[in-house]
Amino acid sequence: MSERGKSIYLEGIGGAGKSTQIKFLLEYMSSLGQETILTREPGGNPAAEKIRGLIFKLKGEGVINADHQMALFFAARYLWVTEVVKPNLDKGIHVISDRSYFSTVAYQGYAEGGDLDTILKIADVVMEGCKPDAVILLDISPEEAAMRRSKRSESDPFDSEGFSYVTRLINGYRDMAQNNLGNVPWTVINGEQSVEKVSDEIKAVLSSTLC
Repeated sequence: MSERGKSIYLEGIGGAGKSTQIKFLLEYMSSLGQETILTREPGGNPAAEKIRGLIFKLKGEGVINADHQMALFFAARYLWVTEVVKPNLDKGIHVISDRSYFSTVAYQGYAEGGDLDTILKIADVVMEGCKPDAVILLDISPEEAAMRRSKRSESDPFDSEGFSYVTRLINGYRDMAQNNLGNVPWTVINGEQSVEKVSDEIKAVLSSTLC
């Protein structure tokens, strides 16, 4: 039986650099001869991607609150865990994901006032024991986030929220990392550094995780 794969989740506000770094990670893992898949949350498979689109549409229309969003995110997440994460980990394939259930804690919990205990209890059920081996938070300031978002050609409804929302979100992420939420190892990396410096620090985390 293959050794179980490792799961590494990248977290942070939109514009923190996750999408850029996750591509470098795949190249790095390939250079090490490590079989790896890239995925994202919400989404990762056709059914979950449809729910992702629905969430963004309803959020943009202002017809769903934090609890509604949470329910939909976890519906998509359950499909993702059972069809993408678990099967690959069981085959010894590493899973690197752009976001995870910690995003729900940050956005629907800290930023939008949803009940954190409820989110974490549901996560325990839905994740079916698939706790990440490492969580990497790309941390940027609210001011840097606003500047980067203003330059993005595409955005989702969550990226359109105001400065106070973004501040709550970033503070929530920092609080989670400080407390190693989920009893998993968090690493905070300054996302305002050069792309190359951020990449080097992420590679160091991966090297340690794969040992």
